[in-house]
Amino acid sequence: MIRYVDDVLAGKVPACNKIKQACERFKRDLERSKSNDFKFYYDEDEAKRACKFIESLPKTDGSKLTMQPFQEWIISELYGWREKDTGFRRYDRAFISMSRKNGKTYLASGMAANGLLREKNPAMNRQVLFVSNALKQAKLGYNMLASGLRQVRKQSKYMRQRIKVQKQEIADLETGSKALALASDTSTLDGFAGTTVILDEWHEAKDRKVYNVLKSGQANEDNSLLAVISTSGLNLNVPMHAEYEMLSDVLKGKAKADRYFIAIWELDDKEEVYDQKNWIKANPLFSEPHVKKKMTEKLQADLDIAIKQNNTIPFLVKNMNMWLQASEDSYISADDWNAGKGVQSDLNNRDVYIGVDLSKSNDLTAVSWIVPTGNGHFYCDSHSWVGTKYGLDSKIKRDGIDYRSLERAGECSITRLDSGIIDYDEVYHYIQEMIGQHNWTVKAIAYDPYNFDALLTKFEKDSYPLFEVRQGTKTLNIPTRDFREQLYAGNIKHNGNKILAYAVNNAILKVDNNGWQIDKARNSNRIDPVAALMNAYVAAMDCYQEEEANQHANEYYASEEFSF
Repeated sequence: MIRYVDDVLAGKVPACNKIKQACERFKRDLERSKSNDFKFYYDEDEAKRACKFIESLPKTDGSKLTMQPFQEWIISELYGWREKDTGFRRYDRAFISMSRKNGKTYLASGMAANGLLREKNPAMNRQVLFVSNALKQAKLGYNMLASGLRQVRKQSKYMRQRIKVQKQEIADLETGSKALALASDTSTLDGFAGTTVILDEWHEAKDRKVYNVLKSGQANEDNSLLAVISTSGLNLNVPMHAEYEMLSDVLKGKAKADRYFIAIWELDDKEEVYDQKNWIKANPLFSEPHVKKKMTEKLQADLDIAIKQNNTIPFLVKNMNMWLQASEDSYISADDWNAGKGVQSDLNNRDVYIGVDLSKSNDLTAVSWIVPTGNGHFYCDSHSWVGTKYGLDSKIKRDGIDYRSLERAGECSITRLDSGIIDYDEVYHYIQEMIGQHNWTVKAIAYDPYNFDALLTKFEKDSYPLFEVRQGTKTLNIPTRDFREQLYAGNIKHNGNKILAYAVNNAILKVDNNGWQIDKARNSNRIDPVAALMNAYVAAMDCYQEEEANQHANEYYASEEFSF
C-alpha cells in the first residue's frame, strides 16, 4: 500500500517511536475504514496521482526529482484519505516536523502545487498561502514553487496560457486561484481564506493568534488544509510545543484527532546522538545515499564542536529535532516533569502544605500546594493570579502564555481591579475555600517573607500554622535537590497544570558555595508557581522526615530489639 509504512513496521527503516506509531495508525485506520462507523476511506489511486503530479515539477536546477519514500507517505496520507460522504479530504490539519535540511521546502511547494492546480473543491478562487514569522522564510517554499512552474510554462503552451508567475503572486488563470507568501501579521492575514495553508517554523510563535486566524479563515472551506511544517525549538513555552504534546497523546491513543495528520521525526533519547545509525530517526532524508553522506560529515563536525563546548542542546534541537530547554543548567527537564504527570488520587481529608509567592502586586502571584498521599508519595498543584497593570495583551505576548484560556481552564485568575494589581484578599479567600472544599488539615503556610506583610496578619488571626522560608541556598539547597530526586524516583505527581509546567521549564539553577536554589533573578516573572512549590516543599520535607523518623523510632520501641 505505502512502501514507507511497511518498511518502518518491518524494521527495514530505522524510525523513532512517533513515526512507528503514525505508521501503525495508518494500518489501523485502513481496517477501521471497512466499518460503516468510520467516516473515511483511503483512495490509493488519488494518492498516487498526487505524488506523480509533484514529481512532474522540476527542481530549481531543472533536473527531475524523485520523491523519497517518507515524502510519498506524507503526500499519500494527505491526499489519499477522503470522506466517505463527500469525497473531500480527511485531514484538515497536519503537523509535520523533522530536522533542518530534510526537504521541508520541497514538501511545502509540492503541497502548494496540488492545492493551486489539482484541487477540485472549491472549483474556483482557491487561496494557497505560505506563512512564516518572517516573509523571507515564507518565500522559500513560494520561490521553489515559482521556479518549478516557470520551467513548466516553458515546456507547455497550455501551462503558459494557464499560469502566471510573478514575484509576489502565482495565479491559475483558469480557476482564479492564487498562491502567495505572507509574514505572520494577523492584521494582514485576517482577510484571507486559505484553502491550502503552509505554516513554516511555527516554533518561533509565542502565541496562537496567527494559527487561529488562519484556521478561522478556513471555517467555510469544506476541503481545506492547514499544515505546520517546522523543526522543534529551544523554547518549550510556545504553542507548537503544546501542540506537539497533545499530538503525542493522539499517537499513543490517549487522545483522539481523526482529522489531524501527524508525522514527527526525532531522536527517542538524547544519548542516541552519539551513534550515527540513529540520525535517520530525525533526518528522514538520509534515505537518499548522497544526502546522507554529505549531511553526516557536516553533522558530525558540528556535534564534535558542540561536545567540546559542552553544549549539545542547540545541536539536538535543530539537527535531531528534539524539544529541549535552551540552557544546560535547567532545573528539571520537560521530559522528567512530564513523566510525573499522573491520575489525581483522592485528595480530600488529607494533610496539606501550602506555599505562597506573592512577587510583585501587578505581575504574577502563585499559590502551590503539596499533599502527602501515603508511602512517601506527594501530589502537587498550583494556581496563579495575573496582574494587568501594563495591559494583559502585552503580558501574554511577553510571557508567551495565553492567560485567558488558562483562566477558563481554572489554572489562574486575572485581576478584575481597575488598577490592574493583584487583589491579595482574593488570594487569601481562594486558599480558604480550597482548604474547606477538600477538608484539608493545614500543616504549614510556607511563605517567602518578601512582600508578605499584607497576608501575614490574615493567616495569623485565623491561627494557620505559618512557616517562613528564608530565600537562599542555606535554606533551599537540600529541598531543591530532594524535590528533583523524588520526582525522578516517581514519588512526585501532578496533573499537568500548564502554568506550573511553564514555570518548571523556565527554572534555572543558581549554584554557589552553599549549594543549589532556583534563580529568581532570571525569568523571575514566570517561575513564581515553582518558587511557591519550593516553599511548600521546604515545610513538607521537614515535616515528612520528622514524621518518618518518629515512625521508625516507635517501631523500634515496639520491637523485641528494644529493652532497658
